[in-house]
Amino acid sequence: MSGVIRVTARVCRVVAWVLVALVVAGAVLPAGPRSLLLGANGLVSSLLPSGVSGLFVFVTPFGGAFRGDFALVALALLVLDWLLCHVAASLERGARG
Repeated sequence: MSGVIRVTARVCRVVAWVLVALVVAGAVLPAGPRSLLLGANGLVSSLLPSGVSGLFVFVTPFGGAFRGDFALVALALLVLDWLLCHVAASLERGARG
């Protein structure tokens, strides 16, 4: 059981860091390379819950946009990753003891 929880935690961590990369790239890349992100940003936006999608999106001085909605979901996924790792560790301790 703890193995499944650890895999789920790892998936949450990877998705969170992909979202962080999209937030940073969308905020600081010049217009040409940033346009390559439109498809990925659209896909991620369509997967976000409607209550979060579009929240805290701000124009940056670099001409891009800080995607606060992506950042919030990434933060939530990292917290979920942390919680799942602790649950898996406690299950492993319980199985040993």
